[in-house]
Amino acid sequence: MFKILFIISSYDDKYLFSQIHRSLEEEYPASFSFSFFLCSDLNSSLSEIQSLEKELPESDMIYILLHAGVSSFDKFESCKPFFWKKIPCFIHSTIEDENKEFVEQAGLSISMRYQLEKYYTLGGAENFRNMILYTASMLGEKKYPFENVQYLPWEGIYSSGIRIKEEEEFIKNMAEAPLVIALLFHGKDWNTKRIEVVDSFMKEIEHLGATPYAVFTNSIEDLEIRSKGIRWTLKHYFYHKEKLIPKVLINLMGYSQSIFADPGDGKEIVEKSIFQDLGIPVIQAMSSYQNRETWEKDIRGLDPMALISNVYYPEFDGQLISVTACTCERIKDESGEREVFLPIVERVNKIVRLALSWAKLSIIPNRKKKVALILHNMPPRNDMIGSAFGLDTPNSLKNMTDWFSEIGIFLEYPFESGQEIINKIIQGVSNDRKWLNIEKVMEKSIDNVSKEKYQRWFSELENEVQRKMEEQWGKVPGEVMVYEDKFPIPGIVNGNVFIGLQPSRATEERAEEIYHSTDFILPHQYYAFYKWIKEEFRANVVYHIGTHGTLEWLPGKEIGLSRSCCPDFNIDDIPHLYPYSVNVTGEGLQAKRRSNAVLISHMIPSLTFSDKYEEIEEMDELIKQYYLASLGQDGKKAELKQRIIETALKYHYPMDMNLSEEEIRKDEEIFLTRLHSYIEELKSSVIKDGLHILGEVEKGQRLVSLIHALLYVENSGMMAAEEAVARSLSYSLECLRATPYENKNGKTNLMILDDIRNMTDELIESILKRESYEPIFLKYPEYHVKEEKYIRDLEKNILERILPRIEAGIQEKESILRGVMGKFVLPGQSGCPTRGNINILPTGTNFYAIDPCKIPSRASWNVGKRLAEVLMERYREEEGRFPENIAMIIYSGDTMKTNGDDIAEVLYLMGVKPVWQKNGDRVIGLEVIPYAELQRPRIDVSLRISGLFRDTFPNLIRLIEEAVNMVASLEEEEDINYIKKNIRESTDILLQEGCSIEEAVEFSKLRVFGCPPGTYGTGVSTLIESKNWTRREDLGRAYIQWSAHAYSSHIHGKQLETVFMERLKKTEVTVKNEPSIEIDMLESDDYYAYHGGLTAAIRYVKGENAKSYSGNSSNPQNIKIKSLQEEAARIMRARILNPKWLDGLKKHDYKGALELSSTMDILFGWDATAEIIENWMYDKVMEKYILNPENREWIKKNNSNALLNITEKLLEAEKRGMWKSTAKGKEALSKIYLSIEGDIEEIEE
Repeated sequence: MFKILFIISSYDDKYLFSQIHRSLEEEYPASFSFSFFLCSDLNSSLSEIQSLEKELPESDMIYILLHAGVSSFDKFESCKPFFWKKIPCFIHSTIEDENKEFVEQAGLSISMRYQLEKYYTLGGAENFRNMILYTASMLGEKKYPFENVQYLPWEGIYSSGIRIKEEEEFIKNMAEAPLVIALLFHGKDWNTKRIEVVDSFMKEIEHLGATPYAVFTNSIEDLEIRSKGIRWTLKHYFYHKEKLIPKVLINLMGYSQSIFADPGDGKEIVEKSIFQDLGIPVIQAMSSYQNRETWEKDIRGLDPMALISNVYYPEFDGQLISVTACTCERIKDESGEREVFLPIVERVNKIVRLALSWAKLSIIPNRKKKVALILHNMPPRNDMIGSAFGLDTPNSLKNMTDWFSEIGIFLEYPFESGQEIINKIIQGVSNDRKWLNIEKVMEKSIDNVSKEKYQRWFSELENEVQRKMEEQWGKVPGEVMVYEDKFPIPGIVNGNVFIGLQPSRATEERAEEIYHSTDFILPHQYYAFYKWIKEEFRANVVYHIGTHGTLEWLPGKEIGLSRSCCPDFNIDDIPHLYPYSVNVTGEGLQAKRRSNAVLISHMIPSLTFSDKYEEIEEMDELIKQYYLASLGQDGKKAELKQRIIETALKYHYPMDMNLSEEEIRKDEEIFLTRLHSYIEELKSSVIKDGLHILGEVEKGQRLVSLIHALLYVENSGMMAAEEAVARSLSYSLECLRATPYENKNGKTNLMILDDIRNMTDELIESILKRESYEPIFLKYPEYHVKEEKYIRDLEKNILERILPRIEAGIQEKESILRGVMGKFVLPGQSGCPTRGNINILPTGTNFYAIDPCKIPSRASWNVGKRLAEVLMERYREEEGRFPENIAMIIYSGDTMKTNGDDIAEVLYLMGVKPVWQKNGDRVIGLEVIPYAELQRPRIDVSLRISGLFRDTFPNLIRLIEEAVNMVASLEEEEDINYIKKNIRESTDILLQEGCSIEEAVEFSKLRVFGCPPGTYGTGVSTLIESKNWTRREDLGRAYIQWSAHAYSSHIHGKQLETVFMERLKKTEVTVKNEPSIEIDMLESDDYYAYHGGLTAAIRYVKGENAKSYSGNSSNPQNIKIKSLQEEAARIMRARILNPKWLDGLKKHDYKGALELSSTMDILFGWDATAEIIENWMYDKVMEKYILNPENREWIKKNNSNALLNITEKLLEAEKRGMWKSTAKGKEALSKIYLSIEGDIEEIEE
């Protein structure tokens, strides 16, 4: 008997081979034995693995058929020893590199492998049957009759249940149809007659008045199977006499067609999308491998396999990610189970309506189009209108309306400035109810929604949604933004353009519930606003402006949304575009995946070096004099030393370094070297120089600074700018940094580094002006250019590679206009351009991220190891031992931007490393680092992941779980295996608390925690903004409520507060890493909400603080770590108190002042959660921004509400005892607060 064992990821394959087995048993009794193992069962069941291990040695042939590659079979590496090089094996993976790797060691001849590959790739029952007979004949004792491969049609046109034979005539008729929506599906679906979903789409397209045009194809051109491929299909079927036929394409094929097809090679992302030349929107209709019942109940929305094939990869092509169109149902008969994809008719309707909306956008004359531009407004205050990271929103709006006017979209009048737009909004109706009253609201509102009208809209919602909304917000219309039973519309209308304020989620009004609830649905007004845009304003397209709003974060499925998901029923079928910062990858993809958005990446703001100012300049000069005096017997040295120390004490610099005056006096020389290093670090810190404006390219000094920042480190093979200058002068940056205090001729190496930085700035400026560099070095007579080659290479890189990419940022305008005209927006990469990623430029693209199966990459493994080493070194330096337990904050965006630095760090701390596919970065498993190599204990790490990480990286959650299980099973003593020790202790505690042994063991191994499924955040920032808290412990308690939800391969968001608190009790260290110079921890409320909240939670549980650090890997070759207090002080001095930063903001009027107000919110949040804002910092903020008449008047003139908020936050800090102000300072603040409040009230009147 010939025994064949199948390891497969598809029920379809199992079903077909089962049918074949039955027919072979009838034809050849007792000759064949088939055993089947599904990857999904092997991944989750130990008993299945044991059965597999038992049957493998008895098999004559093994077929491993992996639909999504080895990543779909978690246990592949651990099972390999049972058959590898022992039993003939045919492995087929959709990852071509894997096929190449396995063919060498699978025990088959090249010719046999080739023949099996051909049988299997062509597919179908007859080819599979002949493949089995061929295999048995070649490897078994008997010979069986078999036929050669049968060729099937891979490309064609489908209509009315048949394949069209007269293609030319059909194409001609399609070209004459008025509104054609194309459908693209796989040739395999035609050959297996799995066309129920296609039929459903065609029926819906016809029902809604358009013409369906269904075409099937194979992805790749493959002469062996007579497949012409998708490129041929698009060119042959979608054009008639060079005229494009469809207006929109709905794609039912998974994965990235650009990667699989020419010019793609099936492995790496390609720069040009295969759909680019069509120039029409391409909508990915998603398939779930779950059944309908599971999909409806599962908050995750899509299973891991569908995430890869229907979301991650299609984004590379620039496809618009829609919703789940079909589910996978299992049908049983005598041959076993088979899978059939059946449509979700209502979701099919949604996708078709969306396609029609995009199609009509390309047909409607521009003069008749209506455009909604939505500004974010978080928190809902008048100082925060147009809150968007790194973007001058008002002036970007001004540009956009000008561009729209240029192409014929009707505006009654041109806006003179962005400031005018903001002033008109505030003078009308905004979200800030502090200044609203009934009379004024109804008088100023551009329109309103009556209770009766809203009731009709409300009745369209799912019953469960209606119930939740009324339960939380009251019967229609509720109380939020309701005046005389009407909802006013916040915003202004100019011709056919509506500029509106995204409504508040109003969680501040229910902040007290955050302590015991995480289930917050949107208020009535939110839904009324978006329905008004669709039904009353009748917008043809919506733009949300900047990074980021709240729509995409509303409750509902995490991806693959249903009609009861809040983002889905708000955005509905309106074409949605979203200008978004290119370096905020994760959050951008959330908008793509949960609100059908087409992203339009925009450039980061210009960056500059902090340089020296005020007391920094004073101390810098004293330090230079001190080192010059150190060369001889100058009697001034002692005097200078004391002046430096006194100046440092005066301005609280020792506090930044956690030093007392007593410690300074013990060794003044060491203090002086540390201070020298710190001053140079402050001067060389990178800060923002203003904000970006859509469609504008930096010029002058801001362009110089931006290019310097882009060459901050080696970038895409280009040497870092300062490295090039140093080498031209025969210096090595590495050597200079290694001996920073070496003093030659009165200049330390730190001073030389400072000179090199300044010379680099001047050199870049001369390059841009096409001038000689020689005059620059005349200013620095002690330096001489010895190797000009480096300067010439730098010049070439700037002029030929960097400058063209920056100048091509005008593509932002082109993409915004392509969107309003219903055209395809080019895809592109995202990430941090200053971290070696210049290739993500130019901006203006519908950006994507990375392949999640390639995390951590080989490069990120090296960075992660170094991050771990630096963290352990710092803790050992302070505590004299290794930490046993670390808690890390892990963001999805950082994981994408770095290819997994943080995940690599976690694994290395645990003493585990990835196993990569040969010659690539695809992670196919893990292996333990032996203790003899590790030479330290295995450290236990708990992760507080963001909600977006949960949605995006289920594979990494499983990877961490696997690492924990591997380490826990090692035969090691607990004094070198802290994970094993903690699991034993936790198991005992859980057993004492009544858990079963199975639960206790499972729960004790959990290391990944986050917010509840379908929700986002920590609850902390809402409490702080609402002022609904008393002590730091309140914030810690709320953080636990929102964070004690465990995630693993079997648990999705189960609330396990006891388990989470037990992990916090053991935590000695917390850390959050910053991967780039483009953002710091005082620029976003997420940082204090996640990391600050974590420190508060630990304090609440333990009664004492953990050591808390901020890692910095912006330069992977020079990784740093600081305590939160140290990092806050560095940012405060380098950026927030720096006149250079303020000067950059002053170029942006209202939005510049908004940034100051937001900074005050963040400072306050960090102090409330982590207590890291020192008294002198509050003093300086008051002195620089409130008591300084010039700065105060600038804020008041451009954003008076910002001045009010900064003053109010300072007074609140003083009242809560967070800041000890002087009586005089408090009195001055109070007067200014009352004065500005009165001024605003007068304006409102």
